[in-house]
Amino acid sequence: MEERIIDDEYGRGIRLKKTKDGYVDATDELAEDVSEAETENAVETDEADEIDLKFPVFAMDEDDEELVGLSPEEALALIQKREREAAERKAEYEKICKEGEELLSLRSFHAAELKYEKALQLDGIATEASVGYWRAKTADFTEPDVLIEEYAEAGAESLEYDLGTEAVEKIRQKYSDVFKKRLEELTAEETPLAEELERKTTLRREILKGRRKGSFLRLAIAAVPLIAALVFTLVFGLKISSTRTNEYVLPTIIAGSVSFVLFIVNLIFANKYINDWRMYKANERKTSTEDGQRLETIGYYKELYEFLSVNE
Repeated sequence: MEERIIDDEYGRGIRLKKTKDGYVDATDELAEDVSEAETENAVETDEADEIDLKFPVFAMDEDDEELVGLSPEEALALIQKREREAAERKAEYEKICKEGEELLSLRSFHAAELKYEKALQLDGIATEASVGYWRAKTADFTEPDVLIEEYAEAGAESLEYDLGTEAVEKIRQKYSDVFKKRLEELTAEETPLAEELERKTTLRREILKGRRKGSFLRLAIAAVPLIAALVFTLVFGLKISSTRTNEYVLPTIIAGSVSFVLFIVNLIFANKYINDWRMYKANERKTSTEDGQRLETIGYYKELYEFLSVNE
């Protein structure tokens, strides 16, 4: 009788017993519902041969294609190899993070940034490397806008996703005072800027409203003779074939020429009206001016700084 056993760390057992009646009883060694009493009773009552079989159970992803088709020994060797490589990566990660921390303490921010960039590639979560990287990028958060600018439009959710929840929490706890101070500075800048922008917008609105009204009036006036000239051109043109003397040919040509000139004039007035209308609409958009763009940026920045500030 051959018995095959694989290390308990990677295997589980199935116990087969042949009873005196000729039946085979299979028992899972890990089954929770098999009591000690039942086991003892089975030993006492069954006169049979007993065989212990061990089947490998690997803790692996079902979609791991590299393990498909391998024998238990080959799969175990591959798993052990992966574990060794993971341990080596972890050791290298910790070593690089330690070197990065030393560079930060020396305020060698660019060198520390390069170190942490390398560490980020060695670990999936990389909380320590993520915190260190942004400490280096922001000169230990003396320039916090460097981080905020990166995620200004993407928002807090994207920031937390990229840095990791634990990294964001560590940054929030350690530099909360920095973020609160910067938030106060932005609020102080935002209030007068918003008031000034509103004042300028209102002033331009009145001017542009008058210009738009004037250009529309000129376009309407210019359209009247154009319509009249087109009507005369049509009427004279239809009458050309009604007489043999061709007396309507010249009036048709004259009316058509006048229509063409008036059409060019109307195009000029229409272009002027369209430009005035576009300027009026642009004035209503805050981002159409430098002050408005700055105000929008402050809004993005404040949202992130509020997210990073710890509420006491």
